[in-house]
Amino acid sequence: MWLGYAVLIVAILFENIGTTALKGSNGFKRPVLGSVAVFGYILSFAFMGQALARLPLAIAYSIWSGLGMSVVTLTGILVYKEKFGWKVALGLLLIFLGVMISNYPGLVESVPGVAR
Repeated sequence: MWLGYAVLIVAILFENIGTTALKGSNGFKRPVLGSVAVFGYILSFAFMGQALARLPLAIAYSIWSGLGMSVVTLTGILVYKEKFGWKVALGLLLIFLGVMISNYPGLVESVPGVAR
C-alpha cells in the first residue's frame, strides 16, 4: 500500500510539472515548455495508472486532485506571481478538509457533538 502512495506522489509531481509548463508555454507558443507539459502529463497518467493498481479509486483520485490543485495553486503564486487572498486560502482549506473527510470516514464521527 505504501508503494501506491509513493507512486501517487510521483504522479502528482509530474502533473504539476506539466501544468506549470503548460502555463509557461503561452498556448504552446514556446515549444520546449509545450513539450515538457505533454511529457509531464504522459508520465503523470502512467504513474497514476500504477497508483490505481494499488489504491482504491476514491482515495487515489481525491488525493491526486486535491493535492495536485493545492501544489499548482502555490506554484502559480510563487512562479507566476498570481494573487493569494482569503478566497484562495479558504478554497485550499476546503480542499484539504474534503480530502480528509472523504478518505477517513471515522474522522467526522469522532468529533464531539456530531450525530452518529
